[in-house]
This record gives sequence, structure tokens and C-alpha cells, in this order.
Amino acid sequence: MAAAISRNPYAGRGVGEKALHVYFLLDIPSPETVAALDPHRSVPDTFVVHGREIFLNLPNGMARTKLTNAWFDSKLKTVSTARNWNTVLRLLELMEG
Repeated sequence: MAAAISRNPYAGRGVGEKALHVYFLLDIPSPETVAALDPHRSVPDTFVVHGREIFLNLPNGMARTKLTNAWFDSKLKTVSTARNWNTVLRLLELMEG
């Protein structure tokens, strides 16, 4: 979890924490499937795929984005689960005990 947190390209760059989300992927997607993703699918939302995580900046919130689990799962041929940034940080706290 700490490694995933350290890789978030949006964290600490002036993006509000409420806009940050992470999809954790079951598998590492192929470079070809990642390259085929449409970065303009849900403007102004942005995302970065890094290994088994997709980091999202959703300024209008999760409810309004077209960058859904179902879309990523179908395009990347895997299964994902989403967490907001506050939950990710809290999970790390719990893990570190």
C-alpha cells in the first residue's frame, strides 16, 4: 500500500484529496491495452496507469466520471476495485498498526 501511495502522480501536486481515487487491478495490463485507452473519455478527469494501479484525478467526483471500473475492466481485460484517496491513506494506517 505504501508503494502505491508513493507512486500517485497527483498526490502533493495541488490536487484536492477529494478528487483522488485509485483503482487496484487484479493483473498488470499489457502495454498495448494501456496505450489504447482514450485519455479524453471523461474530460476534465485524468488518469495514469502504473503497474497494477490506476490513479485518477476526478475533479467532478466519482459519480460523474465515465472512467468507471466497468470501462477499465473491459478495456484492460482484468478486474479492478476502486478506493478514494482518504480510504487508501487510512488502509495504510491500519496496516502499519
